[in-house]
Amino acid sequence: MRKHSSARKKNTLALAILFAAAVPFSQAAELNFSGFLSVGGGMVDDDFDSGGNYGRYEEDLTFDRSLLGLQVTGQVNEKVSATAQLIARKNDSYEVNAEWAYLTWQATDSIKLRAGRLRTPFYIYSDFLDVGYSYGWITPPQEVYYLPFNNVDGIDLYATQTLGIFDTSVQVYFGSFDDEFNFDGVTSDAQTRNQMGIAATLGKDWWNLRAAYHEADLSVDVTGAALMPGLTLGQFIGSIPASFSFVGPRILVEEEKATFAQIGFTIDTGRFVAAAEHVEFEPENSMLAKNIREYVMVGVRTGDWLFHVTAAQSKDEAVNLVEGIPVAQQTAQLIGTLNAIAAAQADERDVISLGTRWDIASGVALKLQIDDVDDKVRGDQKVYSVAVQTVF
Repeated sequence: MRKHSSARKKNTLALAILFAAAVPFSQAAELNFSGFLSVGGGMVDDDFDSGGNYGRYEEDLTFDRSLLGLQVTGQVNEKVSATAQLIARKNDSYEVNAEWAYLTWQATDSIKLRAGRLRTPFYIYSDFLDVGYSYGWITPPQEVYYLPFNNVDGIDLYATQTLGIFDTSVQVYFGSFDDEFNFDGVTSDAQTRNQMGIAATLGKDWWNLRAAYHEADLSVDVTGAALMPGLTLGQFIGSIPASFSFVGPRILVEEEKATFAQIGFTIDTGRFVAAAEHVEFEPENSMLAKNIREYVMVGVRTGDWLFHVTAAQSKDEAVNLVEGIPVAQQTAQLIGTLNAIAAAQADERDVISLGTRWDIASGVALKLQIDDVDDKVRGDQKVYSVAVQTVF
């Protein structure tokens, strides 16, 4: 599924004001503030396709990957707290968006319940996805960290426990989400309903294992996507002969069940680091491909420096949209178009990334990264990136 996130969450300033009002004025001294900042940019050696450009950079060096985040936590009473995380991004003209906005009830020392806008626990680094300082890359591998739905509006339960010599955690949630994102070059409405999932970790000292499973009823308005100049996908569906009307519902993404599974691990001995994740996203009864993505990263620290290499891969499986259509001269054009639609949603790409991180001072890191991209459809491309990332 080819899609680049372009979240447009509205009324976030009002949300921030309501959050502040929710914490009694007498408890203003108990408000805790923290923040993070990333100033970055990059360039590509060949801007062969702005739509498929892996780095989404130009051939000239530009600094347009900056963001500023602020997290506020207020203690309402002994058991209840309120948290909001507001982020302004350069590519959204620094429009302030609410990534998190939730209430927490600390039921026991090891169990808490939350309600509001939460970060969906898709990945190992989901909870601090925007806090670049917290990991070695400039951003986590795009092959795996590609879903545009990073948040969910709902409730969750998070529990931690020590089992023998192991530390464990379990998170279960239920909710929904409505947003817009860029689908094949056009802004499309998207939503999930009956979204639910579970994520669990098991670890000890320098290693940690994680697995997660999610499912939802997914809807994406794909009808406005351009199939070719002057013809949208919706117009093409309307032109399909009545005898093959069963093909239209196969293309559309309307309340289709979608599942997402993840498994991964991290290792950090202090000197040596490693991480790996494998994910599979499978939407049923639509044009969207089954996504099979993974990466492996290894690195070594020496002094204030971290050097790392990452191998990432996309090997998606295109759906069969032509089943039941007889092969004949009269159907050749229809079959060819349907096969092209399905193939356009399936990425096949290998990426090797070399990177370094220099911790300049406490809370400040300078990062450099080169991505060598081998896209089986678009060709080869090299992406050069740099960023200064900090927490405060």
